[in-house]
Amino acid sequence: MKKCLLLGSAFLTLTACQSPFFKSNDIASYRRPANTEELLSGSQKVLSDLNNPQIFNPKTCATFVNQVTDYLFYLPSDHFVPKTPAEVEQLKARGSEAMDTIFQIRVVLHDKLQQFDSRNELSKECITEIREGFQYARFAEEYLLEWLHNQKVFKFEKTPILVNSKPSTWTNPRFADFKLKSGDVMLIRGKSHVSAMIARIGDEEGNFSHLALVGEDKNGKLFVVESLIQYGVIVTPLEQWRKAEDARVALYRQPDEALGKAAARKMYDIAKEALDKKKGIRYDFAMDDDDYSSIFCSEVIRMAYDRASNGQFMVPKYRSGATKFKNTDYLKNMGVAKTSLFAPYDIEVDPRFDFVAEYRWYPLLRQVRAQDAVLQSVYDWMIDKGYEYHWAPQHSVKSYFAKFVRQFGVAADTLPKYMPLGSIKTNVQFEAVAKTLEKNLYAKEAEFYKKNGYLPSFQDMMAMNEEYRYQDCMKEKAFKESGRFPNDRDIGASVDSSNFHFFFYNKSKDCK
Repeated sequence: MKKCLLLGSAFLTLTACQSPFFKSNDIASYRRPANTEELLSGSQKVLSDLNNPQIFNPKTCATFVNQVTDYLFYLPSDHFVPKTPAEVEQLKARGSEAMDTIFQIRVVLHDKLQQFDSRNELSKECITEIREGFQYARFAEEYLLEWLHNQKVFKFEKTPILVNSKPSTWTNPRFADFKLKSGDVMLIRGKSHVSAMIARIGDEEGNFSHLALVGEDKNGKLFVVESLIQYGVIVTPLEQWRKAEDARVALYRQPDEALGKAAARKMYDIAKEALDKKKGIRYDFAMDDDDYSSIFCSEVIRMAYDRASNGQFMVPKYRSGATKFKNTDYLKNMGVAKTSLFAPYDIEVDPRFDFVAEYRWYPLLRQVRAQDAVLQSVYDWMIDKGYEYHWAPQHSVKSYFAKFVRQFGVAADTLPKYMPLGSIKTNVQFEAVAKTLEKNLYAKEAEFYKKNGYLPSFQDMMAMNEEYRYQDCMKEKAFKESGRFPNDRDIGASVDSSNFHFFFYNKSKDCK
């Protein structure tokens, strides 16, 4: 993603521009005082332009979205943060209206995606920019949602996933009274570090890490069919599944009800039969959706609709590339060999599915935002700075021990017996870096909020990670230059011990 997640204060930057096609002399206006009215009028202007075929059409799609996001990228991070008591009260009063408008921008973008595709006018460039537009809007909504919650405008109560009520769920007006039904596809963001890795594994990155299908048995009872790393393919009663906690869940629906129902029945039967035989279906660490002998989460959806249509309806219509790590062994170590894959968030731009609603669980939003910032930084360092994981003794012991104990049934909820050692190694090393950066990020975030009165933007968090990377690198250089031996290292116990540069660094070991 070129700069999408480096966005400033997301809520307010997404839709603030009064015209996406700004002139160069407008740059001076970036730092003029902003207000809630500008936020609302700007978002309404974007929404109006999207609905105007003279402005937004297949030929202008990519340029339009790109110019909007470029404009927003250069705004200062506090541009739309209320700065006076009057501005705070104004945004509190009209914040819900702003949320509705920004969400509707996503709804219209998806509608246009479907319209352009139905006329065979949807370009690859348009798809890429719409993906980015979805992400900008989503981060905008969530930043605003957190601000409104902190101001006690919204109160979150624990509800089942995708209950049709605000502030947990925003719904496409076309599906105002929706209820979950067979064949529905749920796009999910989990709360683990692995979830963050999957959400950004493709060339086209996303906000989600998992897919699940609403299945149906012969009696019409609904279940959720999904494939999890620790278990492989499992089946859970729908209402039981809805009690879980996930950061966000978006709902997509196949308009052909008969096809959706057939997919639901077919996949439920396949999964249940395998489970009844005590064999199950293993998780596919290679993410190879051409081979159903083992299945990762996205393959559940692909296999369901493939089998229900006798191969006539293959999901997704537009796949993610898997080439950004081509100069590293990262994907190879994870077991992924293909140059394209069905990333979970590819369903978001499959025009053959309707966008119905999106659910969020507020207590997890901060956690996944921090994970996303950490993962984005780590991936950027790998791609732009040549960082690689180098095997350290303590990681070797941990990974081999994990593999060993799993063979005897220990850690059954964490690692399957057949999980490739390379995948275990990669996860162990990534978590060692991620946990260190996350701990620092939470501390810096608290300092930032205390000083400024609002949360840091994604761009701010990336800068915090970069500062920590440089400091940790310099500590490692000082450690090496001191002539100390590796077994003298006491991680985190003294100022001259690096926390991850002894195993995660570039070949030149350059700290810049």
